[in-house]
Amino acid sequence: MPANSLKGEPVLTDVDEDYALDWQAAVEEAVTEAGAVHLLDSMAFVARLDPLVGKDPDAPEFGRAVEAVVHAYLAETEADEPDRATESVTERIAGRLLEAKGTAPDGGRVFRVEIIAAGQSKNGRNYPAHVLESAVGLYEGAKAFDHHRTAQELQSSTITGLVGHYRNVRSNGRGLEGDLHLLPSARHTAEALDATIEAQNQGLPPIVGISHDALTELRPVVTAGRRTQEAVRITKVNSCDVVADPAAGGKATRVLAGGIQTDQESTEEDDVTVTLEAMLAALDTATDEQRTQLVAGLSRATESEAKRTTETVADGKMDKTSYVARLMVKGKVEDAGLPVRVAESITEELPERIAESDVDAKIATLKAALGLAERADLRPSFTAQVTQESLDKKKAGMDGFFEGKGEGYRSFREMFVDVTGIRGPRTMDEDFNRVILRECIGRQGGFDSAVRSTESVTTATFDQLLGDSITRRVVAEYSQPGMDNWRQIVSSTPPVNDFRTQRIGRMGGYGTLPAVLQGQPYQPLTTPADEEATYALTKRGGTEDLTLESIANDDVRAIQQIPRKLGRAAAITLHRFVWDMLRTNATCTYDTTALFHANHANTDAAALSDTALATGRKKMRKQAAYGDSVDILDILPRLLVVPPDLEQLGWQLVTSAVQITTNADATIPNLHQSMSVLVLSYLTDTNDWFLVADPNVVPTIEIGFYRGQQTPELFTQSDPNVGSMFNNDSLIYKIRHIYSGTILDHRGFYSGTQ
Repeated sequence: MPANSLKGEPVLTDVDEDYALDWQAAVEEAVTEAGAVHLLDSMAFVARLDPLVGKDPDAPEFGRAVEAVVHAYLAETEADEPDRATESVTERIAGRLLEAKGTAPDGGRVFRVEIIAAGQSKNGRNYPAHVLESAVGLYEGAKAFDHHRTAQELQSSTITGLVGHYRNVRSNGRGLEGDLHLLPSARHTAEALDATIEAQNQGLPPIVGISHDALTELRPVVTAGRRTQEAVRITKVNSCDVVADPAAGGKATRVLAGGIQTDQESTEEDDVTVTLEAMLAALDTATDEQRTQLVAGLSRATESEAKRTTETVADGKMDKTSYVARLMVKGKVEDAGLPVRVAESITEELPERIAESDVDAKIATLKAALGLAERADLRPSFTAQVTQESLDKKKAGMDGFFEGKGEGYRSFREMFVDVTGIRGPRTMDEDFNRVILRECIGRQGGFDSAVRSTESVTTATFDQLLGDSITRRVVAEYSQPGMDNWRQIVSSTPPVNDFRTQRIGRMGGYGTLPAVLQGQPYQPLTTPADEEATYALTKRGGTEDLTLESIANDDVRAIQQIPRKLGRAAAITLHRFVWDMLRTNATCTYDTTALFHANHANTDAAALSDTALATGRKKMRKQAAYGDSVDILDILPRLLVVPPDLEQLGWQLVTSAVQITTNADATIPNLHQSMSVLVLSYLTDTNDWFLVADPNVVPTIEIGFYRGQQTPELFTQSDPNVGSMFNNDSLIYKIRHIYSGTILDHRGFYSGTQ
């Protein structure tokens, strides 16, 4: 028997053809019952069935024999493949819409859908029918959303986008199907499903489909010589969602009920697509009486349409269900700043025939009701949405305000009113300035710069937008040129995840290797000594107030100063922390010796000059590696650091083409042209100067930041009823910056006069 697949040509070519077909059909049936359909494509499995040739395929023993071969084959292949273990994956596979079933007692629509089909998915994974059947209970009661939820949404267990749930889930042998019960409020989803069914009836692609989101255990299998994966068990169903583009594409197959629900059951027949050819053919075979009836019917239809058009022109109104009317309502709702979904409820409350004035009146009534609700300190059931372009403009306006260059909002009150839409106090006796101050805290528990603001601008997010804008200005001030020049002498800035002592080990060298005489054993080397540099993180921070008085006076300058002061303070603190290691001659933690010390051979009491630079350069070249005096490092200085008093001399020493000396010979090339000069303005000793090597070549200083956060963080308090808001009518912004560092090696530094 040839060892080819069961699919395609019969596998038994040397026996009677009828027997071969019966035999093949019996094998396929037995394999299917065993739940191992993928084996039908395996040539190795087919070869194992060779002893069964000639047996009666109709005998019960034949089926049991095939099933035994199946289990034996699977057991052997699993034993041969140690990695043939199950794995859990989250798989999203498309189902399809089957039918609209009508309306449930609670007012929600009901649709019959195929949730998932058995067999091969588009990603090559196989889902046996028996695996799906065993998971029916997981799909019963499963939720339906109008989108696939993100990992964050799954973790938060939000109900945003929930449109319904599933009932009466069952296996139909081809997969799983069930009833999708939509919530009464899920009208948009119901319309999309209705439109999908109608589109498919007209031969068009589906508009939406069903896509399930489930956790599945898979195992590797070999199919037709190719390793694939097969579902062993579905362990959890997250949801079965209505999506615009299901992976496998869904389509409607039939309609039993549905569409626009009316008080009476519809008895109209389904629409029939009529072609021009069919109409002409029907006229050719029609009787004179039928032709007369047809002409009369066309005349009545024409007169009716003309009359309706005349009525529309006469009274200036139109049917509210017409396309133009719906478009007009939607446009006016958007122009009024209301959510688009309000258009549906407004349309329902309008009369059957409407004019623009009807829509305007209804929108005005709704906005008046919302105004009353706000003044009563009530929240509407929706939040005003704005376009991304509008959101970006508001963010840019806030950034321009704090930048203080005359761009963006001109006052804090203008900013608040434009972003939130609140133009006055909710009650006559309420202080509007306190409303603004309270909204700066927000309802979400204070501001944290690590939390990104939402994309829709509402009063609930003003604190986030304000905090984000202040944070951006703080970071901009923190990153001002000159404040980050400390990076030129720092060799590493790793993230540090705790406040325990950080230890950076240093190990000495082995010196020169001794010679090994002929026939003599290798001698053990002396293990080099080791030492370690250490440091622990330190919190640094401060606060600044936004007071009720500043808001009441709309004191632009005072409010603009908040992020500038905070950002500048953080930048100066880190800047001086690093440079003070040189200025104050900090102690090296690895040997408890000052950075610049005679034991380190990296300091001299010499005023800045060409000769002094040459001496420092020579000493840095001669530095030997730790614990290995024969390993000369040959370090070259890259940076000359000077106070403002030595700026001119420093630039001359490192930029002149010839040597700067006191003698008359000006032809000697300048040895120090490869260096750069950096002026450290806060140095008070006019005689101090330093040389620093390239930190990318030689270890110099390490500055570790808590969890890698190199920029400062901004926070506000979370409760308006305690603290400064309660006691002082002020909102406190807290800035926090967590870092520390240490000297890694003194060999990359040299100091002149101390």
